[in-house]
Amino acid sequence: MAVWNYKPSDYTARNFELIPEGDHRVRIKSVEEKLFSSGNEGFAITLDVPGYDSKLWLYLVLDPREPQKTNQRIGMFFDSFGIHDFDLSHYDSWVGRDGAVRVKHSMYNGKMSANVLFCLSRSQQKKFPDFNVSPVKQQSMNSNNSGYSSGQQNRFNGFKNHPAARMEFPEDFSF
Repeated sequence: MAVWNYKPSDYTARNFELIPEGDHRVRIKSVEEKLFSSGNEGFAITLDVPGYDSKLWLYLVLDPREPQKTNQRIGMFFDSFGIHDFDLSHYDSWVGRDGAVRVKHSMYNGKMSANVLFCLSRSQQKKFPDFNVSPVKQQSMNSNNSGYSSGQQNRFNGFKNHPAARMEFPEDFSF
């Protein structure tokens, strides 16, 4: 039998309510390399949202069949989170970065879930206060008027040779 000295004072009830649709300030909590069911490599990024116990997940899928679409999505992510080191193998440095995303609801296994639709550019984030971890809920700002860091080598053999991992930008490029 397992032995444990449970302390009820260590327990805090948490409410994992659905994050509202709209635009939200977020912070990267963790990043994991992932092999998606499509066979494509990429990243599963866990996001904290101020005022909510629930998390959001952003998936950056590296699709060699659609390099322009993949680079656009990566560029939007880098812009939103102010990332200027374009080497994808440095993903551990993304943890703790603040950005913003648009959330949309959809049904998943018979339940409503909050999904990241896309990242918002830095210029679109001027309407947001700085990331705040206070218990007061962030007001969702509708667009019409809203970890784990391994530090280890990439586990995907072809990762460094992937077209998206070799993104190059002109020296004068900035977000």
